Amino acid sequence: MDNDKKPNLWIIFLSIILVICLPFIIGKRENYNDNLENLIGIYGFPFDWLHIYANKGFSFLGMGFIVNIIFFYFVIKSLIWIFKKIIGYVRFFS
Repeated sequence: MDNDKKPNLWIIFLSIILVICLPFIIGKRENYNDNLENLIGIYGFPFDWLHIYANKGFSFLGMGFIVNIIFFYFVIKSLIWIFKKIIGYVRFFS
């Protein structure tokens, strides 16, 4: 089995950490939908996965959470691929 074809567990773990931590570091988005009453904040980047309400309640949106993990997985894989290409060009020209 080719190691490049199977998903790397550390990239999946890193994408889960980014999905959980990044929205709280960046901050919440304000209430942009008037249909959701007493909403304090909507968390998730780029897809919503957590809504926190004024009455200490929350809504966990599982599909947004999973799509965020997949999104960050492919972003990290792309950044690693770009980094390897840049290092390859630097080694070629030096």
